[in-house]
Amino acid sequence: MKNIYKSLSNDGVVVISEWLLNDEKTGPASAALMGLNMIIETYGVKNYSNAEIVGKLNQAGFKRSERRSLQNQQDIIIGYKS
Repeated sequence: MKNIYKSLSNDGVVVISEWLLNDEKTGPASAALMGLNMIIETYGVKNYSNAEIVGKLNQAGFKRSERRSLQNQQDIIIGYKS
């Protein structure tokens, strides 16, 4: 995230698309199943919760973020540099 932050202009944004887990990491089922699939097929990859992604954005220096739900049970998180 820090490299993304550095590469953006002052008014830049990053958009992250994810099947977000809830903060307790107990669901929803679609996100948990996607995470299981990722564990089986790849090394070191997992699904994240909104809190985890927002925390990573904050650590990188993004000033604010917002979450928007999409129709297919996915969400996007938008991180704003300024």
